[in-house]
Amino acid sequence: MRRLDFVKSFFLAAISTIVLFLSGVAIPLVGVLMIPLVPQPALAFGLRWGKGRALALVLLVSLLLLSFGGKEVALGYSLLALMVFLLLFSFGRGWSIEGVVAGTAGGMLAAAFAVLVYFFGSLSLMQGVLRAALRENLEISLKVYEKVGFSGESLELLRERAPQIIDLVLRIMPALAFVGFVTVILINLFFLYRRFPGHHASLVSTGDVREWKSPEPLVWCFILAGFSLFLPVGGFVKALALNSFLGIAVFYFLQGLAIVAYYFHHKNVPYFLRSLAYILIVFEQLFTLFVVGLGLFDLWGDFRRLKKKDLNPSQAS
Repeated sequence: MRRLDFVKSFFLAAISTIVLFLSGVAIPLVGVLMIPLVPQPALAFGLRWGKGRALALVLLVSLLLLSFGGKEVALGYSLLALMVFLLLFSFGRGWSIEGVVAGTAGGMLAAAFAVLVYFFGSLSLMQGVLRAALRENLEISLKVYEKVGFSGESLELLRERAPQIIDLVLRIMPALAFVGFVTVILINLFFLYRRFPGHHASLVSTGDVREWKSPEPLVWCFILAGFSLFLPVGGFVKALALNSFLGIAVFYFLQGLAIVAYYFHHKNVPYFLRSLAYILIVFEQLFTLFVVGLGLFDLWGDFRRLKKKDLNPSQAS
């Protein structure tokens, strides 16, 4: 009976993975929302039946996509397969959540760079193709804005600044990819926490996520990266500093988000207002920057009084 359950779970997870991935690739716009869920069947299968069997599942899916979808489709899935491998490797080792997320996202970023260079043949050709794709997407966006009713002056200003915008996006592409990978990883960890409440301790070493804070030494890397942006250094060093600055800012954004969730929980804020606040934080730049600043200055302000909680009664008094 158990063997039959395993076979059913194996093929159901494999089919679910293939359907989610192909839907994400084939369906415009809405399909992109399915991509973060692609690793979920394999991760859930691994928690239930073991890491080795989950890796066999991922390998089978990769071979099927390579056989029927081609090399490009298989390479696209390989990043998500790597994420499954890295997360399963980290589970049960007592690693902190920031270590698991940053390590997995870093590994995916390095693999993505290697895949792109392999696919395009050279770094310069890859940049040229990405530049052309960004220019085409920008033109499409401008046409949409024109139909919606944006003023002609604003559209003309965007067209004039298009080369600078494209150059900036290319410079911060690694940071944008890192942010995307972190988001996908956190989404999958969230669903695993919901689906497997008995496996919390084996996933990552963390307490209440509302009390999470980034490692304190990280602030020096953040300050150094920000200071380097104003130094008379080469373009490569400035690009590295800018991407590091933005990548580290993600962790302070998450810390600020944890502070917001902490006070929402302790003040019993209605869920409707919480949802509205989270939407504003994600989509409104001023709120986003405020949350990043909240997470950064929490190192000194200790807004949740976590340091006082860590003291024994005599020290606290």
